[in-house]
Amino acid sequence: MPPEDDHPISRSTYDELAPGYEDITDAAIREHYEWPTVEQLLPPLEDRRVLDAACGDGFYTERLAEAGADPVGVDASPAMVRRARERFDGAGSADEIPIHEADLTDGLAFLDDAAFDLVLCQLALEHVRDWGAVFAAFARVLRPGGHVVVSTSHPVRDYVDAEFFVRDHVLAESATYGDIERVDRDWGDEDDPFVVPFYRRPLQAVFEPATDAGLLVERVREPEVTDVFAELAPDHAAAFREGPPNFLCLRFLKPANVT
Repeated sequence: MPPEDDHPISRSTYDELAPGYEDITDAAIREHYEWPTVEQLLPPLEDRRVLDAACGDGFYTERLAEAGADPVGVDASPAMVRRARERFDGAGSADEIPIHEADLTDGLAFLDDAAFDLVLCQLALEHVRDWGAVFAAFARVLRPGGHVVVSTSHPVRDYVDAEFFVRDHVLAESATYGDIERVDRDWGDEDDPFVVPFYRRPLQAVFEPATDAGLLVERVREPEVTDVFAELAPDHAAAFREGPPNFLCLRFLKPANVT
């Protein structure tokens, strides 16, 4: 088992991933499985101030802007931040869409209180052990009546798949469902292995950091396999139909009477 670390992927791992990010991440899963479910949870975006937390290369930050939002991107990886800024430089909108280098676990102190109508955080928290500081920061920068929309790995899927990850030459212990445990998964291949740290956690450890920060659970969604996704990624689609969903998508509300 690797040593525990609250920041195992925040900088160096995604710095290494950045040059070939589109090739390593599965576009079909991202575009046709996870994102449609996240879209269902988004409030109206027109003229809304949105924090894209762990924005990566800015792909979805750009989507938010196209939908009429006023987005701000934050990512811990310098290389990803550069890629995101280059994306908006090319679009002539670099000054309009600020991208900041910052680790979500450090409190986002450079952002004002109650500055955003929406915080969006997609497929990032599974790389972080302690979510308490992250959700505390989300709640602080969110305006009363605003929302946090999160997608993360599904706790049941992580537990069921634990032995698969071990067989896949990944450093992991047998799953203990009630614990938060680090699992290192190989995103590379036999010739070029690339180990990426994840944390699996029980369902209560998904919700408690948000509710402890004063947020209310408003909606819970599990992605469904669409015909388009099944055509593009039949093996993944079959696995997700037969077993638990791969992701869990959540919307939290900051009550209007909370400052």
